Amino acid sequence: MLVSILGTFSFLALALPELCLQSPSRTTACPQLLYKKTKIAIPSLALNANDILCICLTDIKPLIKPNPSATEKIDHELTWQALTERYQLNKDEILALIRD
Repeated sequence: MLVSILGTFSFLALALPELCLQSPSRTTACPQLLYKKTKIAIPSLALNANDILCICLTDIKPLIKPNPSATEKIDHELTWQALTERYQLNKDEILALIRD
């Protein structure tokens, strides 16, 4: 049963990538998805508090890497800016979605 449910979630994420929090520049299916209950509403994804949120960890994990190089810092800032604009959330809210 659990495998069936996870398979369904993976299918939905592949079929509906606009429902996942991911890099706006992503053009392929995310290889590492995380599903969590969100504590806040995310209108840009049509999610209410306590809905299930899909997060592309492949896109987010590099952004929280400790001690990034100067080039990575610039890339990270541009990605954060694109994420916050696309999802209408600030950086702390996005980080909380991942950590909580």
